[in-house]
Amino acid sequence: MSPRYRFLVHQRHPAYRLVVRADRPFPPAAVEADWRDTRIRDEADVNDQVREDVMRDGYSLFRIGLSFADLPEG
Repeated sequence: MSPRYRFLVHQRHPAYRLVVRADRPFPPAAVEADWRDTRIRDEADVNDQVREDVMRDGYSLFRIGLSFADLPEG
């Protein structure tokens, strides 16, 4: 069976999203009670970059609602 991924939203700061493998421990730098599950996805339904981040770091953390002004110049 292929890995499954948990997608979570931060309780107090809902623009922040976290993705972790469902079969791995929660990242030690985060408090699991601060996060709410939004969905579970199969590996085939997870973006390549997100999967790479999770493999490398144990999680993928990102923010919804960025604007083009947030992009670095160049």
